[in-house]
Amino acid sequence: MEQLIKKITEWIFICQEKFYAKKYKKYLADVKYSVTNSTTKTHTQAGIKLTLNSKTEQNKKKLNEEVKEIVTQNLKTPNSLLDYIEQNGTKVHKIAYADKLLAFVGEQEGFITPITGINALVLNIVLEKKFALKTEPMFVLRDGQVNIYTMAHQFHKWYGYRMGLPGFDDEAQEKFKKIFDYEIDANVQLLSYEEILSLKEAIHRDIEAIDFVIKLAKENEGTKKAFKNIKDKDNGTNI
Repeated sequence: MEQLIKKITEWIFICQEKFYAKKYKKYLADVKYSVTNSTTKTHTQAGIKLTLNSKTEQNKKKLNEEVKEIVTQNLKTPNSLLDYIEQNGTKVHKIAYADKLLAFVGEQEGFITPITGINALVLNIVLEKKFALKTEPMFVLRDGQVNIYTMAHQFHKWYGYRMGLPGFDDEAQEKFKKIFDYEIDANVQLLSYEEILSLKEAIHRDIEAIDFVIKLAKENEGTKKAFKNIKDKDNGTNI
């Protein structure tokens, strides 16, 4: 999984360079780009990119420290993390057929950022008993034993979402999920510069969550077995 994400990241970087170098070759010097979110600012002009992300880096460090403290305290009681999530305003749904429901709407078990459209309507009807074309952030899991390391991966992403780290906006997450499911086609070349930067941030957040769990597992277990099922959507193992 980690190698897949890294390969996708490299591929996006290459596409970005080739596509925009060709598209804006004649007038790049006259065009300015500015991409801003709450913690990162990226400006491009005349082929020079300046990224101001000191706040993002501070928040990432804070994220890892706080999540590590919380998760470490609950290594033996992973369900306590679900209680913590609900206490902080995010609903947790544990249902026997969660994997089938989520496969139907194109989502993965664990933390689900807000989605819109018909898939959102399906989740809202089944889980929230309401008609709405946009969901709130939520956790959806099968009703069974919780794997602490897979849970830590999802918890890390949820915590980052709540902190407002870049890459968790609706559009970035939608594009990231399509790439995750191998829906890569020529349309990716039509992404704007701003969309590509946003997508890169979404990929970074997932890599960071994976790295966090790997380090956590090595510190507490010292074995690959502890985290081999992270985001393995094909093996049928519960979170």
